[in-house]
Amino acid sequence: MKFQNGIRSRLSRGLLISLALFLCGTPLLEAAQFSPPDLAGFNLHAERDADGDGDGVNETHIRQYFNGTGDSVVSFTTRARLWAWSLDVREDESALKNYVIRDSDCDGVFDEVYGLDDEFHVPNCLK
Repeated sequence: MKFQNGIRSRLSRGLLISLALFLCGTPLLEAAQFSPPDLAGFNLHAERDADGDGDGVNETHIRQYFNGTGDSVVSFTTRARLWAWSLDVREDESALKNYVIRDSDCDGVFDEVYGLDDEFHVPNCLK
């Protein structure tokens, strides 16, 4: 993930993600802007529709990408708006390299971060 250039920005990102995970999986709201993962070296592996808001309707289109080392990137799109990305780095269990980012209010800014095991849903602006 390319958050911003520079060591200070990478450290800030790490602290924000760690704080978010410390708060019992609660996203860190409006604290930062997170950039989508870089798809260079990733290939589309699978696509499917899924229920992203728990209403029994498969309204969310999910695309999963893999790279040569087995890392996975997943995108979540509802009503033609991409609202979340996840990154799962196969050989690293740290929260700094394994996360979900979500656009909470459909403004195009990914402003929430979750752990891979945390629950997250389609934002209210897409329901």
